[in-house]
Amino acid sequence: MAIPDPTPGARAALRADLTARVTDLLSSNRVVAAGGRYTRPARRTYPHQWLWDSCFHAIVYHQLGDRALAHDELRALFRAQVSSGPDRGRLPHMTFFGGGPGEADQDPEGARAYAREVSLWGDPRASTITQPPIVAEAVLRVGDAALWRELWRPLAAYYDWWLRRRDPRGEHLYVSFHMWEIGADATPRGDAACQRLLATGRSPRQPDDASHNPTARKRADMLTARYLMHDDLRGIDGDELAERIDEAEAQRRRLRLLGHVGVDMQAYLVRNLSDLATIGEAIGEAAAAARYRAEAAAIAAAVNRDLWDEEAGFYFDRWDEPSQVIRVRTPAPFVALYAGDLVPPGRAARLLDALADPDRFWTRWPIPTVARDEPSYDPDDYWRGSTWLNVNWFTLRGLIELHRRAEVPRALELARELARRTCELVDLAGFREYYRAGGRAAADDATTAPAGFGPDGFGWSGIVLDVFRMLDEELA
Repeated sequence: MAIPDPTPGARAALRADLTARVTDLLSSNRVVAAGGRYTRPARRTYPHQWLWDSCFHAIVYHQLGDRALAHDELRALFRAQVSSGPDRGRLPHMTFFGGGPGEADQDPEGARAYAREVSLWGDPRASTITQPPIVAEAVLRVGDAALWRELWRPLAAYYDWWLRRRDPRGEHLYVSFHMWEIGADATPRGDAACQRLLATGRSPRQPDDASHNPTARKRADMLTARYLMHDDLRGIDGDELAERIDEAEAQRRRLRLLGHVGVDMQAYLVRNLSDLATIGEAIGEAAAAARYRAEAAAIAAAVNRDLWDEEAGFYFDRWDEPSQVIRVRTPAPFVALYAGDLVPPGRAARLLDALADPDRFWTRWPIPTVARDEPSYDPDDYWRGSTWLNVNWFTLRGLIELHRRAEVPRALELARELARRTCELVDLAGFREYYRAGGRAAADDATTAPAGFGPDGFGWSGIVLDVFRMLDEELA
C-alpha cells in the first residue's frame, strides 16, 4: 500500500479495497449468541466476546456505515453485567460463547472453550474481571440520542462501579487487580508482581499452555504467573462474598496481589468519564454529567501529581501496597495524550522526544509496546516490544488532539508518519493480533521485515480503516 498516493483516484481505490477487506474480516468473525450478536476477535482462537475488542469492532462498523451492527455490538456487552452484590455494575472482560441454544452448532471449538472458561471462572456466563473501560467513547461515537438513552443506566452503572470499587486508597488513581484487566496482558509493567507469585513455587489450578494461540510468542513463566494471580484473586473475591473478610481487608489483599495503577488506564477513564458526561448532558442527565466531569478532572490532577517523573520526562505506572513505581518505559504515556488536556503541553513535548527517539520507540514499525532500550524488549513478543494497532490508534488520536489544543506541528508530523507506517504494515502483514516492531527505522536488515503474530483475521486490526480516514481528514 503506497501511502500517501499522489493520484486521488488511486488513493480512493486503495481505500475501497481496504474497506472491502475489513468488511469481509468482521463478517467472518460475527456470531449470533444468546441475547445478541457480536464479533469475535478471531475464529477458533478467541470465540467469546471481549469487552474492549467489541468497542473497537463497533467503531469499525460505524466507519463502514453499518449503524445497526455497531449498536448491536455494544448492546451485547451488557448481557452479563453484574446486577447485584458488591460488584454490581461491572462489565466482564469476557462474555462466554458456547453455552446458549444453537451456539455450539455455529462454532464447535468455541463450545469446547466454553467448558474450559466456566471451569476457570466458576461462572456460567462471564469472567469476573473487567478490561479497559472504553465503552463510553464507543457509545458516544457510534450512537445517537436513542441509543444513548437506551444504554444510559447500564453504562453509568459500569463507571459508577469503577468509581466505587477501584479507587481503594481514595487518591483518584484507579487500579487493576489482574494483568488481564490491563489489556496489555504480558507487559513487563507486571513483571515484579508475576515474579513474586512464581517465587512461591506453586502451580496454578488450571494452567494454560497457550496451545490455542500457537503463533503468539508468550513467555511460559509469565503465563503461569497470570494463572496464579487469577487463582488468588478468585480466592479473595470468594472470601469477601462469603463475608469471611470485610471489603477493606479484601481490597488490601487485592492491592498486594497487583494493585496496578496504569497511566493508560487513568487516561481511558479521563476520556470516557468525559464522554459519558457528554452523553448525559445530551439526554438531560446534567447532575450525573457534572459528577463524571469532576472525577475526570480529579484523575488528571492525580496523574500529574503522582505519576510524572520530571527528571525522566515520562509518566510511570505504580503497583503494590504500599505503592511503588514501575520504572519501565512503555507507550502508556503516549496513549494518555488522547485524554483531552490530561497531559500539559510542556510535558507532552518531552513525550514527543521519547516517541521520536529511534533508540526507544521510533522503530521501523512503531510503536513498540516496550522501549528498545529496556532489558525486556523483544520486537516479536506478546506485549513486550511488539506493535499493536490499538496502541497506535490511541496515540494517533492523542497527537491530533495535542495539535488541536496547543498547535504543535511536530505532533502532526509524527502522526502522519505513524499513520502511514501503520497502514503499510497491515497491508504487508495482514489483519493480525500484533506485529513485529522491528529495529531502527533506518536499518536494512531482518529486524525490519514486516511480520504478524497471533491469529490471522484479527478483528480489531480493522481499526486501520479509521487510521486511513485520519490520513484523509485530520492529517491531510
